[in-house]
Amino acid sequence: MVNVPVARQAGQPTPVPPLVQEKSGQLPVQILAHEVTLAGTQETTKFGVEAVPLVLKPGVKVRAETVSEKFAPAAFNPDHARLIARSPKAKPMAVNMYSGWWSLVVCLVVTVLVSLVTKPKPEAELKNLVMGLTPLPDEGPCPWWKSPKLWCAVVAVVLVAVNIIFW
Repeated sequence: MVNVPVARQAGQPTPVPPLVQEKSGQLPVQILAHEVTLAGTQETTKFGVEAVPLVLKPGVKVRAETVSEKFAPAAFNPDHARLIARSPKAKPMAVNMYSGWWSLVVCLVVTVLVSLVTKPKPEAELKNLVMGLTPLPDEGPCPWWKSPKLWCAVVAVVLVAVNIIFW
């Protein structure tokens, strides 16, 4: 748990420092609240801030928590953001998005390479497992109102109409 040094005065707003000193170095103070007042400008912002001076108003209850189960690659290895998100200034969400992108690329490359070097199964083993080798039953003609082509067209028209209406 990180102790934030705060000098409380009864009935007065109390400033909270943006950084606190811990054994491993300085850590940013992260505040998660529905309304936050910035100390320098007295500007009110919404929901959460990190590493900026804040003001605790009288009557505000404060709970400190340290989440140790969260893995933040950029905090664990500062070069991670530069390598993965291609910028050392990338925010955690950008690092997460780029991590997902690179995971997709690696999975696709591995899938293609494995497919190219493995021997395909014989068609006899794949019969009734894949659509191309499974005989499809013929149900005969169906009435026009049960035709998939009709309902596909209806859905397409409704989609276009909704897009035009809510443009």
